[in-house]
Amino acid sequence: MSTQNQDKENQTLVLALLRSHQLFQRAMGPFFRDAGLTASQWDTLETLNSKKALSINDLMQQTLGTSGNLDVVVKNLMQAGLVEKTVDEKDRRARVLRLTPAGQQKVKDFMPAHNRALAQIFGQLSPEEKRHTIKTLIQLRKKLPQTKKDQG
Repeated sequence: MSTQNQDKENQTLVLALLRSHQLFQRAMGPFFRDAGLTASQWDTLETLNSKKALSINDLMQQTLGTSGNLDVVVKNLMQAGLVEKTVDEKDRRARVLRLTPAGQQKVKDFMPAHNRALAQIFGQLSPEEKRHTIKTLIQLRKKLPQTKKDQG
């Protein structure tokens, strides 16, 4: 394949990824707004719900967030009473983030709406298409350049 064709293919791939992401965010936007959340806030809540307690650095690695953005997200979730910073039970010198009971309830309350939204958005894809897409995106993610921070 010529360099020109590779360049065109690479550019088409980037545009397909960006536009898919933007359309997904647009489709999910109303569901997040109805719950009083942003996509980043939901990512943080869901990650803390599944991991229980994480340092800010571990949370950043899990969500692939940037420190500046994640600081704002966490601050807003703390002000809303959904996340708290507590002492790490394994290392009393360290601090970890965890969901408050209100945060746990928010995840529990929003999960059905989130699942309905995903069913609506991905309803046209067969299980095979979903599995193929997941596999392809995981392969892509593994081949993308990563910093040591990303590999966590």
